[in-house]
Amino acid sequence: MKVLLLSGDYVEDYELYAPLKALEMLGIDVHVVCPDKKAGDVIATALHTVEGFQTYSERPGHPFTLTHTFADINLDDYAGLVVPGGRFPEYQRYDQKVLDLVKHFFDKDLPVAAICHGLQILAAAGVLKGRECSAFPMCKLDVEAGGAKYIEFEAFSLNAHVEGNLVTAPAYPAIGVWLKEFIALLGVKVQL
Repeated sequence: MKVLLLSGDYVEDYELYAPLKALEMLGIDVHVVCPDKKAGDVIATALHTVEGFQTYSERPGHPFTLTHTFADINLDDYAGLVVPGGRFPEYQRYDQKVLDLVKHFFDKDLPVAAICHGLQILAAAGVLKGRECSAFPMCKLDVEAGGAKYIEFEAFSLNAHVEGNLVTAPAYPAIGVWLKEFIALLGVKVQL
């Protein structure tokens, strides 16, 4: 099974590495791509924390080497899509190639896991109309402008919301629950 993980410069570090490693642990082949970059290119990641200021702060994360070339992917090869957060969604939501990629997964009703600011891309792609989803609280207006009902969780809660093929969560503390739901949507059974 292959899953596509969309990324870009200043993706949230935890929201890239945690799903990548968890899915790899289950034997899922994860292809990490970024528009206009190729396999072997390095992207910057960022660590976001709330420190009592009016917004979160940002620190450098771990550099990440892309596993695949965006221009070479065949969307029909993938069973699902992961859209992390960070700052990359704010600029990639203007890239028509990214929006078309997202629409493909929704048109095929394939599992999609989006977290934090990743919902900005889904809203821009027009795939949230009439749906329910969560996101980082500062993305509530994006979600509602995209036609969805915003499901409110505290920013650092351990909650995820599932509706049809879409699982969403507000931020990285919910990664465990979010991934558990995504893995279930993929039909992967985990036995202990």
